[in-house]
Amino acid sequence: MSFAEVVASVLEQRPDFKKAAGVAPGKSCDDVPSPLASIYGSVDGTEQGTEFQTAVDIVPGFRLIHRRELQEEIALFHQTYTGIENFIPFLADGSSCYIALNDSDGSVVRVAQEYGLSRVAANLEDFWATVLACYQEGAYFLDDEGFLDYDFEGEGDIGLRINPDCSYWSE
Repeated sequence: MSFAEVVASVLEQRPDFKKAAGVAPGKSCDDVPSPLASIYGSVDGTEQGTEFQTAVDIVPGFRLIHRRELQEEIALFHQTYTGIENFIPFLADGSSCYIALNDSDGSVVRVAQEYGLSRVAANLEDFWATVLACYQEGAYFLDDEGFLDYDFEGEGDIGLRINPDCSYWSE
């Protein structure tokens, strides 16, 4: 699975995501960490103060950090969480909870002050495969007001199916 497939699925559900995230192929990645080039090569990310609030999240509760905010967000992440310098956040919830790439082994983790580190996928491909399956199988859906919501159990079942070695999905 690729990030481009996830973006296509999001755009089917929420066309405003194109404007909110600056979706366009062939973007330069000189301003982002190289491990995230597969993401930022086609999008800018969503800014915290965007006018398209219903299109901010790419996964429920998490926005793709905008490339203009990325370096500042990475610095805040490393200030908040010490001892994990090789982790690069790319999704944020606005409350010090992140989805980050472990640049040492390629795994994807959820980092939260109240829960610590939780491995959610062995690599970015598996992470995006999980996200895509959640969209395709209805675990991610729009609520009555048009905001992205999710079925907790459905997401967990899909996550565990795709990432059986990641205990996050069975907790």
